[in-house]
Amino acid sequence: MNYKNAITMTTLSAIALLAIASSVGIDMTSIDAQPIAVQSEKFTFAEKVAPTAEFHFGAVTEITPIQKFIQTGGYGIRTASNQQIPTFTLEKVVSNTPYLYKVIDESRQNLRSNSLGDIPLFDVTLHLSDGASYLRGFEYQGCKVTTYVVSTLADNEEGYSGKAVFAVVDQMTLECMSINSINPIYDALNVVENAKTISSSDLKSTDKWESGFSSKP
Repeated sequence: MNYKNAITMTTLSAIALLAIASSVGIDMTSIDAQPIAVQSEKFTFAEKVAPTAEFHFGAVTEITPIQKFIQTGGYGIRTASNQQIPTFTLEKVVSNTPYLYKVIDESRQNLRSNSLGDIPLFDVTLHLSDGASYLRGFEYQGCKVTTYVVSTLADNEEGYSGKAVFAVVDQMTLECMSINSINPIYDALNVVENAKTISSSDLKSTDKWESGFSSKP
């Protein structure tokens, strides 16, 4: 199975999982299997921790692996001159994300015509996982793409006549209205299980008693 097919299958599986969860009213943070996209074997991440971006365009969800994620605003001290608007940058290999590209192109057209009020907004969820455990996440609401370029990167080990590895990537900056943190490991530590015991008031009801027992008048 090649890389493109693996990404396509992972994306379709994740979208199906989201659709099922939505139809039965399940919050995705309560599901162990998070939508984690498959990274190319050419990319090496320390401890296998890699980011996945989940883009929400109304009823459409698009999921893709991300090679570089930098959080640039949203956690600092808010001052009069620095409002700490939630912002972040993404870098990913050019891939099958048609809805993301559509929003980027629409944003560019509206910026050129000064139609700032018509810039499409969308939500983004960043998942950080090592493939076995869901470690960290960030939910961004009301996002827009403020800068976007396509660039070609090389590993700089060899010249054009050698065995250099090249990657054509999307580089973008996003600005959002709000941010929420996802801390699943901490949340799991604070799950309190209620014991399934019978209270003293239940003892008056014989229908809860085991067979062979009865109450005395």
